[in-house]
Amino acid sequence: MLDEWAALAGKVAVVTGGAGGLGLPITEDLVRAGMPVAVCDRDPEAVERVAGLLGDLGADSLVECFDVRESARLATFFDHVDDRFGRLDVLVNVPGGSFRKPALELTPNGVVAVTRENFTHVFEASQLAARRMRDQRSGGSIVTVSTIEAHRAMPEMAIYGAMKAAVEHLTRTLAVEWGPMGIRVNAVAPDHFPTANASRFTWGQRVGEGLLEDRIVIPLGRKGTGRELSACVLFLASDLSSYVTGTTLHVDGGTLAAAGWMRWPDGYDNMIPQPVLDFLEPAAEP
Repeated sequence: MLDEWAALAGKVAVVTGGAGGLGLPITEDLVRAGMPVAVCDRDPEAVERVAGLLGDLGADSLVECFDVRESARLATFFDHVDDRFGRLDVLVNVPGGSFRKPALELTPNGVVAVTRENFTHVFEASQLAARRMRDQRSGGSIVTVSTIEAHRAMPEMAIYGAMKAAVEHLTRTLAVEWGPMGIRVNAVAPDHFPTANASRFTWGQRVGEGLLEDRIVIPLGRKGTGRELSACVLFLASDLSSYVTGTTLHVDGGTLAAAGWMRWPDGYDNMIPQPVLDFLEPAAEP
């Protein structure tokens, strides 16, 4: 029944950034749902691994290695999708990233780099996909991986947070513009998912492993898994969500709902208890 309702088998998907991190489980699950896939990624080793995985799964696939920030190369990739599959039904935009730096120290080049990595390629890929979906007269689904940081301040990563918020605003606008063509546009906003890139920005790792455990800051008490994110992407890609567009699905274990409230041993509080502060800033010895 679910396979019939989802109606994914045989439809063609493009996954940008689909060879590693959060993109890999999305790619794998789209294939397991019966979809031919076209994957691009800038990591040569990840591209080689995903090509082997897709071969083992017997997938009808196209895999290419390049950086989605290269506009001309991205357009060529979509041309190759046309040549290989002759249609496009689903686009999943995955790539994103940043670096820590106080806003006053950001350079113009740094701002442009983060903007292209998190926003510009999303718009360009969505345009390329939507034109094909329009010309097919079959509609389609576009899903972008955003983040909870689009919904709260992000000190020392100001442009990253701003661009993720921009992606979600773009999602709403494109959903309105492209809705008459049957093209649905949505986003998923994960929080704590263990990836190599995300681990670089984990606060607890900088001040003491386990200081702020998952059970304290995430209502469900644990990090998410790749399968839990990909399941939500599959829902938005499929006909199970045929009347859902212009929205963001929060895949965050309840972190946004908590809005800063944390579960300490003595109960919930939105302030850090004094014993923890004492650990962070030990009192000076007399």
